[in-house]
Amino acid sequence: MKQRWGRIINIASVAGMRAVGVGRTGYGTSKAAVIGLTRQIAVELAEYGITANAIAPGPVDTPMTRVLHSPEFRQAYTSAIPMHRYGTVAEIAASVAYLASDGAGYVSGIVIPVDGGFLASGAN
Repeated sequence: MKQRWGRIINIASVAGMRAVGVGRTGYGTSKAAVIGLTRQIAVELAEYGITANAIAPGPVDTPMTRVLHSPEFRQAYTSAIPMHRYGTVAEIAASVAYLASDGAGYVSGIVIPVDGGFLASGAN
């Protein structure tokens, strides 16, 4: 606040924007809370030149998802994504880099889905 500049970038999930399956209530609810927090702090900190945004990844191919997502779950999720693949860590990082840049100085209070079109496709 003293510098009158800053970037807050939270990592949410598409699960905070849309229910993504049975048994994920806690996860989805917590990610929805991250989205609400992001919007609220965007408003509260705007006068200090601080932006607050969130990235909402769809499924991302990581060592953790390779363990937690069974082949059946992975196939079902992939078929619901118009791009028919999981995202990469580099794709998430590129979105974060944009929001951290000077070019995003007038972007605040938004959630960017990085999900291969999952949210845009509606229920499958």
